[in-house]
Amino acid sequence: MLKALYPASNTPDALSREHVALKIARHTPCSTCADCPGLHPAPETELFRDDRPPENSLPDLAQYGSDDEDGGVGYLRLCECGHGPQEHGGAGELEKEEYGRRAALALRIDQYLEEQGRLLDFAYSDAELRALR
Repeated sequence: MLKALYPASNTPDALSREHVALKIARHTPCSTCADCPGLHPAPETELFRDDRPPENSLPDLAQYGSDDEDGGVGYLRLCECGHGPQEHGGAGELEKEEYGRRAALALRIDQYLEEQGRLLDFAYSDAELRALR
């Protein structure tokens, strides 16, 4: 099973531009695929919050000079559809005002998901979540 991180913070100043783009992409339909509702992991991907990364199952690798401090687990980069944040409206050629609007909305949606205990549940939906989107 593949492992990937998802940014847990909902504070704009605590997130890199790439992490904000990932949050935007999660809540934005793919511009290339007709039926992809937003960036989501493939079924074989196990997600972890970046504030609670998985433990390295091979702790002795450090003795071999590995450069991967996090055990090689990176952030979610591709959707199950095969496209990345750019195709899901998360980066690229957005004007500053539109980027800011999308970022604020994505952070609010993720905050709601966090309150519901569903931050890593990309399939979750309810009436309030649909209204926010």
